[in-house]
Parts: sequence; structure tokens; C-alpha cells
Amino acid sequence: MKKVTKKSLVSIFACFLACIMFAMPVYAASSSFSKTTVKLNAINGSSSVKSTLSSGSVLGSKRSINSVQLFCNVSSNSDPYTIYVQSPSGTVESLSGPSRSSTVSVGGFLGEDPKGTWTVWIVNSGISYKGNIYPASTATITLKVSYTY
Repeated sequence: MKKVTKKSLVSIFACFLACIMFAMPVYAASSSFSKTTVKLNAINGSSSVKSTLSSGSVLGSKRSINSVQLFCNVSSNSDPYTIYVQSPSGTVESLSGPSRSSTVSVGGFLGEDPKGTWTVWIVNSGISYKGNIYPASTATITLKVSYTY
């Protein structure tokens, strides 16, 4: 059996790495940002304050949103509510707020530019399933936007 030299091993390894490099698909670079609202309170069918969230500096010149997630930290005994999210381009999406703290996805912003000011607010449904005299909803929402550039 022949003795394998160090030079042979380096050559084989270099060839292997070159093959992997050319066989791997190329993906666009991706990044994300995450911002948290003030505590959003809505009572008796009304709207909370609108919390504005800046994207800050985002990378790239051809940016495109590929996912938007909301982590909703819901106060106990919160009544039903609807979450509204407005993107920097003005698109507004709404979804039923979760009854307990959890993460939900919002699909309506795909392909938009994430840069700019986002607005998030909640609207109480006006119905109490928790025995409250006045229906009340309280949540703090963390917006996470993932994008490619």
C-alpha cells in the first residue's frame, strides 16, 4: 500500500472544497430587525394609541420583505381584539389577536421594502368573555421583519 503524502491530502481537500463551492446554490443575503411597541390598551370597542416603529438603517438597495412576525405579549384577562399593522408603503393588514402570549405571522407585506416607519395598534372587540364590566384588551407587540437584499 502506498503512503499518502501531505501534499496529496491537501490537493484532494482543495478539490473537494472547489466542488462544494460550485455545487452550492447562491442565496440573496438576508437580514432582519425587531422593534417593540409601547403597551397597547383598548377598551369598550375603541382603538389603542398607534405605536410607530422605525426600521432604523436597513441593508441593501433592493430590499424585499420575506416574513413579518408579531410576538404578542398579552395581559391576562384581556378581551378579544384585532391587531392592525401598517407598513412604510401604507399597506394595512389586520388579524385577530391571540388570547395569550404567542407569535403570529402576517403575510400581506411580502415583497415590499421594509425601510421606514411601521405603525401597530389594537382595537378592542367590544365584547367581554372574561366578566369585565368594560371589555378591555392589553398587549405589547414585538414586530420582527425579515428581508432579503
